[in-house]
Amino acid sequence: MISAPVQSSISFGTAKAAPGQVAIGELPIAVAMDGREVTIPIAVVHGLRPGPTVLVEGGLHGIEIATVEICRRLKDEVDPAQLAGTLVLAPQVNPWAFLASSRFTPQDAQDMNRVFPGSAGGTLSHQVARVITRELLDRADVVIDCHSCNPPSLYFTIVGEEGNAETRQRSVDLAKAFGYPVVLANTAYSGTLSGYCLQQGKPTITPEFVFSRRFDPVSIATGVAGVRNVLRHLDMLSDQHEPIEVPRPFTEVRTYRSIGATRGGYCFFGLECGQSVKQGETVATLRDCWGTELERIVAPHDGIIIAFPLQGNQAAGTGDKIAYIAYRTGNEP
Repeated sequence: MISAPVQSSISFGTAKAAPGQVAIGELPIAVAMDGREVTIPIAVVHGLRPGPTVLVEGGLHGIEIATVEICRRLKDEVDPAQLAGTLVLAPQVNPWAFLASSRFTPQDAQDMNRVFPGSAGGTLSHQVARVITRELLDRADVVIDCHSCNPPSLYFTIVGEEGNAETRQRSVDLAKAFGYPVVLANTAYSGTLSGYCLQQGKPTITPEFVFSRRFDPVSIATGVAGVRNVLRHLDMLSDQHEPIEVPRPFTEVRTYRSIGATRGGYCFFGLECGQSVKQGETVATLRDCWGTELERIVAPHDGIIIAFPLQGNQAAGTGDKIAYIAYRTGNEP
């Protein structure tokens, strides 16, 4: 049966697209100290046929910029005449963190990905998260929440631990369709954008690209292909699935967790990303500037190292993340 064509336009911020059209615009999210409106860029690809609304967003952390180029290419390459449903692109949702080249919003030192769904009376990050929730997340059926790890790291897609079993399984299916290795979160973070969406019953995935502060060609090419694969999985596009070629040390769904420092020091890796590790084996060693060992970071499980997510220099302090390990619990789908 052929679906009836979509009759109505759709608007996100000032981006208003008629069926079969692409529109770009801005979404107001705050007011600056000089009284001027602060906006974020938005693009809408509105299909001719009915279907779900998929949101691709990124830039919650201002140093993670790959989504900017991924969204530009999707805007140019996804043909609305061949699309069922609507693709909404929001490549840079935290302009303050971007301008400061920071993971955090400088005005309140908050990680915006820890304050969702936001609040009306909170600091800047909380209030902006509330606008993003109301204007973008609550209007989407599926969310692709894009992030990046600095190398050394693998390309992988995270599915959060929130939501009911059906929503998580649908999210795992989307993550598999995207094409990166898939890991389930075991992090106990609160206030994440993906966690909020999963709690609302919206299938949500978090691709982790490689490199912050830089446009990585592999991240961009596979990110565009991965989003298109999700659209195919949702029957929004009808062309062929695009295979994605990235390092793949495991094919089954695994769980992941972070391994952190108790003390601190300069960090020397004992393994490479993609390598297997046994429980109790050394993952990294922390030393002082004269080489004295201060702490040995060991694997809490048998598993595979998928990233060394150091935030700045090759060093860590108490509580800082050293590595991500992907392992099997026996409860993965």
